[in-house]
Amino acid sequence: MITDEHAPQRPAGTVDPARATTLPARGLAAYFLIAFGFSWILWWASTAVPGVDPMAFVIVGSFGPAVAAVVVTAALHGRAGVGALFRRFSPRGRGWFLPYLIALLPGAFVLASGLIPVLLRGARIDEVALAPALASLPMTFLFIALAGGGNEELGWRGFALPRLQSALPPFASNVVLGIIWAVWHAPLWEIQGTSQAGMSIPIYVLLVVGLCVAFGTVHNVARGGLLAMVLAHAAVNTASGLKAAALGSTGEADAVIAMTVLCLLMLAFTKGRLGLPRREKTEQPES
Repeated sequence: MITDEHAPQRPAGTVDPARATTLPARGLAAYFLIAFGFSWILWWASTAVPGVDPMAFVIVGSFGPAVAAVVVTAALHGRAGVGALFRRFSPRGRGWFLPYLIALLPGAFVLASGLIPVLLRGARIDEVALAPALASLPMTFLFIALAGGGNEELGWRGFALPRLQSALPPFASNVVLGIIWAVWHAPLWEIQGTSQAGMSIPIYVLLVVGLCVAFGTVHNVARGGLLAMVLAHAAVNTASGLKAAALGSTGEADAVIAMTVLCLLMLAFTKGRLGLPRREKTEQPES
């Protein structure tokens, strides 16, 4: 990884591409093609190779967005561009603690959505099932951050979102990315053991779009920082697992309600900008 200390000097008045919330929309088509191709080939292969745990294919395939981001960035901007891409993991210049506090909100709202069936439908919390889930919480969170969702962020928010936001308003950018992100998961409905198997597809799409809007706000407030994004993604997936353990279901419809409330609050507090600055002049890495 290239650290901030080794970052190239920038002309006055420009924004480091590692901290840009918008970038020129070059390479998006190639990015999506590679991300989908890498992931879908592996996921479909998991159903065709006998005697192999399909979850191994699922995990490796989930790196498709990150692989695509590195490949396309290298093709467009060479080593300097790849260095800028990975410098998005640097916590420097991201706004202190605020982005990380906001990053916890989507997970907190998903977890709080578990109160809907408890308060309104008389659901009971299964304390026996919840206890081991809580005991394994640190390891679960770490795994999700590294290979269970957080690993996607180099691609979705590190590469795709800044480029979409240069072409579309912030809300529209995140809705478009959310739909694409949901479609990317499509083969997982055919693989037993995935969280998507058995879910309602329309409800799942609504949930992912809502998460994308919330994650987009985190991305913009964090000035493109990916540590906050990994935290947000891992917190949501961990919260979903805890809710499933406690209630016997992930309750996607209830999560959609909670995420809708959060997105409306974020839109209101940011005046529709989702934390995106009005203007920024971004220096592009030399190829």
